[in-house]
Amino acid sequence: MDGLVQSVVYDTSSPANIYSATVMQKVDGDQKIVMIASKKDMITLESKIIDDKVETSIVELNFSNIPSNAEIISIHCINRCKEFDDFVFGITYALIVEDEEPETAETYLNIYSGFPGSSLEAIMENCKTLKLDFVPFQLNHAIYMSELQKNGMWLLSGSDKKIHAYKIEEQEILEQKVEEYFIEFEDTKDSIVLCFGTKSLSDYKKRLSYYGCETGYSMLAIVDSGKNQILHCFLERYESPITVMQLFNIHKKTVDIDNILSAVKDDFIPDCDTVDEKEQVCLLVGSAVESAVVYMNVLKNDLRNAITLTDSNRHQAIVCALITDVNFDSKNEILLGTYGNYILNYVYENNNWVEQQQFDMRDSVYTICYLDIAGEGVNDVVVMSERGIHILKHEPRHVVEVLKNRLKL
Repeated sequence: MDGLVQSVVYDTSSPANIYSATVMQKVDGDQKIVMIASKKDMITLESKIIDDKVETSIVELNFSNIPSNAEIISIHCINRCKEFDDFVFGITYALIVEDEEPETAETYLNIYSGFPGSSLEAIMENCKTLKLDFVPFQLNHAIYMSELQKNGMWLLSGSDKKIHAYKIEEQEILEQKVEEYFIEFEDTKDSIVLCFGTKSLSDYKKRLSYYGCETGYSMLAIVDSGKNQILHCFLERYESPITVMQLFNIHKKTVDIDNILSAVKDDFIPDCDTVDEKEQVCLLVGSAVESAVVYMNVLKNDLRNAITLTDSNRHQAIVCALITDVNFDSKNEILLGTYGNYILNYVYENNNWVEQQQFDMRDSVYTICYLDIAGEGVNDVVVMSERGIHILKHEPRHVVEVLKNRLKL
């Protein structure tokens, strides 16, 4: 995180949670973040040039069919197409009634969609609603294969200790048997799943899936996507709830003077649903009490080669993580957000993960995202904390030096 400075802080009326943000990944490479700013409000960040300066401000979003007494729990967004933008949003919420126990609150899943090229405003008006019989946790999506075709499905973990699967059919949200599409999510060890996800290999014939539980169980599975058959499954048990799990490659594509022409010709926008099996595929696991662990090259080593992120538990629970290249060295770094107010930055050096820097946010950190909110060509670190929204920007002179080195000037 060298060269990053905190430029803006927006106070919000109430704390967010770990499921409070999603990023719209456009096919042209642009991005937009959508966040739960409080228990009831949805916002995005937009930038304008005012007096030759880029000014970023909060814009409220009005998603339809969310009652005034609702408390929003989680949000997720997917782009259904690789050729043009076709966004779908999922939002879960609970209806809170005064003088009633929170456990008795009614809960719902809303799905918002439009047509290819629809504006966000149009998407927010087109809603389908499903009443749930459990308290929702993480909302996600996954890709499965059917007759050699890629298909997407909504996945939602709940207080009933299950991961639920949903499809949109004939303008309705219909629950599916999760084991018929994602056999690896059938058995959740009789525990609430706090975090989960899948990544397909580049040809989509196999996938890697994982989940982390309130009871400390973590699971990694290698699955034949076409047959929906588990090829390998690995379980670990920790002493505290699993709060973070992510699959990633160590190296990240970058453009320099040597590959700029091929980068323009090829599809250089990464596929967020896949990992590259030709590179090391690693698994990050973080928990509420213990230090985080990175399992290296899981396709070759399973969970046998583990590197502990030293002292990553010294600032209370690990709450969230971001894995991306924030120092422009073409290798992914690990940013851990902690309940004890700090973001910890780990880099991969000499076959080890080493803490490079820590950043004091002065409030508990719930979500970290990395995107270009101002359209300046350089990504910003967007942090949601107990206090509000923080934007960390790269110092311009540091960016200029990196650009000169890439272009060999």
